[in-house]
Amino acid sequence: MCHDRYSSGGDRDDDLRRDIRGSRRRGRGEGPAAVAELRLLEDRYRLASDLIGRRQALHMTQQQLAAASGIRQSEISRIESGHGNPTLKTIGALARALGAELRIASS
Repeated sequence: MCHDRYSSGGDRDDDLRRDIRGSRRRGRGEGPAAVAELRLLEDRYRLASDLIGRRQALHMTQQQLAAASGIRQSEISRIESGHGNPTLKTIGALARALGAELRIASS
């Protein structure tokens, strides 16, 4: 498992939420660049949260997901911590290994 500042589930959620709140505050006063940063953080948080939730619901470790998906555990850790920038191929491999599918949904 990852041992960075987003390493444990509760702490990871709290830290990502804090990053998003900080970006929201900056976004109110700093214009389009700050708004774009906020949207990126929100997308990363959503992806990380969905991956973690599905993996934990299946009682899988990151190592087990790595074996099932062919994606390195270190990359899964980066994605779950909100630091990764996965390709569509990587997200698809993870989704399939988790018995999920990719969709674009209205917000």
